[in-house]
Amino acid sequence: MKKWTTMIIGALLAVSLAACGNDTDKSATPPAGNETTNESNNTTEQNAAVPTLDELLAKTGEATKALKSFTTEANIDQKIKLDAGENSQDQQVKTSLKMDIIKDPMMIYQEMELDMSGQKQNVKQYITSDKIYSQVGDQWVAIPEDQTKALIEQLKASMNPEKELDQFKKVKEDVKITEEGDNYVLNADVSGDNVKELAKSVMEQNGSDAQMQAMLDQMNIKSMKMKYLINKETSLMEKIDVEMVMEMEQNNQKMTMDMKMDTSFSNHDKVAEIKIPQEALDSAK
Repeated sequence: MKKWTTMIIGALLAVSLAACGNDTDKSATPPAGNETTNESNNTTEQNAAVPTLDELLAKTGEATKALKSFTTEANIDQKIKLDAGENSQDQQVKTSLKMDIIKDPMMIYQEMELDMSGQKQNVKQYITSDKIYSQVGDQWVAIPEDQTKALIEQLKASMNPEKELDQFKKVKEDVKITEEGDNYVLNADVSGDNVKELAKSVMEQNGSDAQMQAMLDQMNIKSMKMKYLINKETSLMEKIDVEMVMEMEQNNQKMTMDMKMDTSFSNHDKVAEIKIPQEALDSAK
């Protein structure tokens, strides 16, 4: 169960850290019939203001590549049901994350609270390009390299969004773009093979291991709803909401999961320094 939860959180955070672009609403057409010329012109101007897929991918990719630092916060709510023969177990896992990120050289400070059916655990971490220092309670430990390599590679890949952006072309027929104040709003309601292929592609780009890939192959992702807010002026991501319903069978157990995740981005280019405390550095000696 712990491995499964880690996999899902990691995959969704990888998507969150990348700047995602999608297609326009192809169903939007100028009104026909008895509308006035002014109404027709207004509709044409509004459609023209919404970027195409390629335009949005290019602008968001360039803006994110130029971004040096930012803060992201995520809340993940998972409702899990396990069935093993005649036995059934319900579990709720809530995870809250806050990360300050400097891209080059990579430096991340993360605070995480995990609430599993009322049992809470708080973790603080400093992540560099080759080390992870973790604090649980009052104790700092340096995580062994063989346990951190995959996660660090995943985080590195997340900071190079040009590969991630292209993944959303795979589900462009499921996506609509609208405008809301200062943002473009991208909505997608994906199901069936489309969402599974999207998840597999994202995980492949983010260095998922063979075990995670095997687990993903066994998943039946019933639905996935995504909402992205991209700032019109900066072309940077401001918010992502994801809802996913999935099933999986493994080791004679069936698991059903209903997950909701909301992620926000702030402090663009305003995270000036992340300093690892001495007691954390001493834990590696």
